[in-house]
Amino acid sequence: MERRIQKIVFVFLIVTLLPIFSQDVSQERMVRFSLWASTEIYPGVEKPEKDALALPVQKIKEISPFILSGMVYGWHFEYVPYDKARGVAEYFEFTPLQELSEAEIKSINYAKPWIKDSILNCWVEFRRSDAQIHIYRGWKSVLHPRIKGEGYAKLSEGFEGIQKACGESLKMAVRNYERKWIKTKPKEISGTVFISEAPKIGVDAGRYKVTLDFFMETDRIIEYKTF
Repeated sequence: MERRIQKIVFVFLIVTLLPIFSQDVSQERMVRFSLWASTEIYPGVEKPEKDALALPVQKIKEISPFILSGMVYGWHFEYVPYDKARGVAEYFEFTPLQELSEAEIKSINYAKPWIKDSILNCWVEFRRSDAQIHIYRGWKSVLHPRIKGEGYAKLSEGFEGIQKACGESLKMAVRNYERKWIKTKPKEISGTVFISEAPKIGVDAGRYKVTLDFFMETDRIIEYKTF
């Protein structure tokens, strides 16, 4: 089973290394990105008796609102960098600023589904309201730093792994910014981010790979007073 999954994701990796968009899409009014799920049995999950596509469809619908929350409202994060000398362990947590409502979740459109090499693919589309467009334009109009990160998670973690990889991507983006622009390692940094581009979700070396681009706004930076 494990070898079969690896074979499937290897084929899909070739596809996902291609650009997600073949045309210019502004994302201002219509948010659009691609998602996928294997039609094979997930580890520890029983195969549906009737509909073989029920599980991958369910998984796509589970993760879509979470990703959209970062593209429509943004995420809040708190990051404590690892400091060996001070004996400080790394800590990172992120949460949606606002989760999608039930009505918003129902308005998500899953367009043009297709199956290739046992992978169910589709376009996730969400039409922003006027208020949400205002939020989007607000992030674009202010000179927020642009940050980018890559995150990984085990395929065996299922679609929960995608959420974990999203967090890892954000953490790496914040860490890279902190190391480049903050002269001394902070005790803590917190802020908000807004996903600025369509996410890229693929597979690399048998792991989920998520690449995310953000606008970032720093809420506070706490420095160490003494060593």
